[in-house]
Amino acid sequence: MLKIDMHVHTWYSDSSASVDEVIEAAKRRGLDGVAITDHNVIDGALEAERKSDGLIIIPGEEISTLHGELLALGIRKAVPKGLGAPETIKLVRRQGGVVVVPHPTVPFVGRLSEDAIKKLRVDGIEVFSAITPLPGYFYKKNMELAERLGVTAVAGSDSHFPQTVGDAYTIVYVNERSLECILDALRYGRTKVGCKPSSWIFKLRMLRGFFASLPMSLLRRPPPPL
Repeated sequence: MLKIDMHVHTWYSDSSASVDEVIEAAKRRGLDGVAITDHNVIDGALEAERKSDGLIIIPGEEISTLHGELLALGIRKAVPKGLGAPETIKLVRRQGGVVVVPHPTVPFVGRLSEDAIKKLRVDGIEVFSAITPLPGYFYKKNMELAERLGVTAVAGSDSHFPQTVGDAYTIVYVNERSLECILDALRYGRTKVGCKPSSWIFKLRMLRGFFASLPMSLLRRPPPPL
């Protein structure tokens, strides 16, 4: 039984946390591992693998597709942003990676509809994101969505600050501490979630930065058809 925060950012994208700070925070919080999922880059994950010092690192990427964001777990080569979700998923799976839809029902960031997610045949749904406002409300909606679609439930902090690493995590049931066993557990639903919302201080800082950087045209534009 491993405790892994499945959604962590570093300063290689839009977090204030260095790779060293993420690793230190994860160990302090008693995690077995973290998935480093910077936006559209893989550099932080590769640095974390080199510095892991016994911590399990799942190399990953949060990819901006034409249809919304996707988490790719278990990849070591960056997938380009701006592609359609189906093409993005093909590129992730060519690397043996797992595809998870992050914060699927949250307004503005959860752009993939239930029908779209069903068509894409993803491996999992992020049912709890610790940095999300009203996480209990969205947790209920996301769990119902995961159950309807028959996909794995995953939780992560979506951390953009050293202090929030490990606020939420996924408990993964495996026979050994290997990346392949962890990815298989995600594919076949051998998980449960550990949930604690991040402090409102960090939620407000995150929201302020998000809306300041997001063009209003993107908020209004519907995703193209799959």
